[in-house]
Amino acid sequence: MMNGEYTFSRFEEIVKKYGDNIALIYLGEKFTYNELSRLINKFASGLYKIGVRPGDKVMIYIANSPQWIIANFAINKIGAACVPVSPIYTAYEIEYMIKDANVETVICMDTNFAYVKEVMDKTPIKRVLVTNLADFVSPIKRLIGHLFDKIPKGRVEYSQKVLSFKKVIKEGSEIPPSVKIDPEKDLAYIMYTGGTTGFPKGVPGTHLTEVSYIKDIMEDVALGFVEEGKDILLMVNPLFHIMAKGFTIAFGFNFGNTVVLLPVPEVDALLCAIQRYKVRWMLGVPALYRMILENDRLDQYDLSSLRFCFCGGDVLPREVFNTWKERFGIPIYQVYGATEVGHLCYSPLYKEPNPTVVGKPLKSRRCL
Repeated sequence: MMNGEYTFSRFEEIVKKYGDNIALIYLGEKFTYNELSRLINKFASGLYKIGVRPGDKVMIYIANSPQWIIANFAINKIGAACVPVSPIYTAYEIEYMIKDANVETVICMDTNFAYVKEVMDKTPIKRVLVTNLADFVSPIKRLIGHLFDKIPKGRVEYSQKVLSFKKVIKEGSEIPPSVKIDPEKDLAYIMYTGGTTGFPKGVPGTHLTEVSYIKDIMEDVALGFVEEGKDILLMVNPLFHIMAKGFTIAFGFNFGNTVVLLPVPEVDALLCAIQRYKVRWMLGVPALYRMILENDRLDQYDLSSLRFCFCGGDVLPREVFNTWKERFGIPIYQVYGATEVGHLCYSPLYKEPNPTVVGKPLKSRRCL
C-alpha cells in the first residue's frame, strides 16, 4: 500500500541499504547516499530554523545541481511544498508565480538573484536563499573556474532576508524536525504548465500523487532491466520539468543507482560523461538526440555503454529514431506525460518500440 509513503520514503530506505554507493556525480564531484542524505537533513532543519513551516511554498529557481536535489527532498521532509520553475524566467514571470502560489521562500542562483530582488517588495517573499552553480564542487575547481571565467557569478547583497544556501545547511542539524504529513492531502509540489494559452497554470500534487506514478515506473517499466545499486543514469533535462524529475527519482535514486547530473545541455560534455562514467540510461528530447547525431566529434566518443535511451517532451521524428538505431544499435524508447497528471505512458522495454507510439499506460493511469 502506498498510504503513509512520502516522496522521500524510498530514498531513506535506499540510504540505509546503499549508503556508501555514489548517488550523484556533478561536475566531477561525487556524493554518496550517506553524504547526500546528511546534506538533505541539515538543509531541512536549516529551513525550519529560519521559519519555513509545513504547508509553506518554497520556490526552487535554480539550474540542475546538487542544491536542486537537496532542496527538493528537504522541503518535503518538513511538510512544505516545492514550486520548481525555470532558472531562466524573468522578474515578470516569477512575480506572477510567487503571487499565484503564495510563495514565501525562494531558492535562487546568484545569477538570477537580481530578478528576485526586483519583485521582493511586491510579493509575499519573506526570505531568499542564494547559491552558485559551483558551491558544491571542490575549492580548487571553483578557483580554476573563476580564474578562467568558466563559472557565472552574480552580485548578491546578503541581509537578514537574503541568506546563503550553504550557510543554512551549515547551521542546520543532522536530525530534521519531526512534522506530521498526510501523504494523501498535503502538497508535495506545485508545478507550472508551459503557459502556451496565457499565463502558466499552477498544478498541485500531493505526496501520494508523486509516489503513485514513480512507483508505477519502477514496477511496470524498470523492474527486470535496472541493475539495482549498480546502474548509471545521465540527466541533462531540467529537473523543474516533471518528466526529468520523475525519471531521475524512479530510475536513479529509488534504485540506489548513480545519477550523473549536468547543469546545461552541452553536447560534448554530455558525450564525455557517457564515456567517462559508462552511462546505461539517459533521457532526452528529440532535439538533443538530433544534436548528438549531428555532432562532428561524435566518432571521438565511446558510447557503447548506453542501453536504454528515452525520449519525451515532443514528437520523435522517425528519421531521428531510425538514424539512432542504425548508428548505435539500440532504439529510443518513449515517455509521455503531462504536468497535470504526471507520467502516463512508457515504451515497454521487453519489445522493440515504435516511433509513432508513445507507449503503454502505467497501471495507475487510465485512458478514457
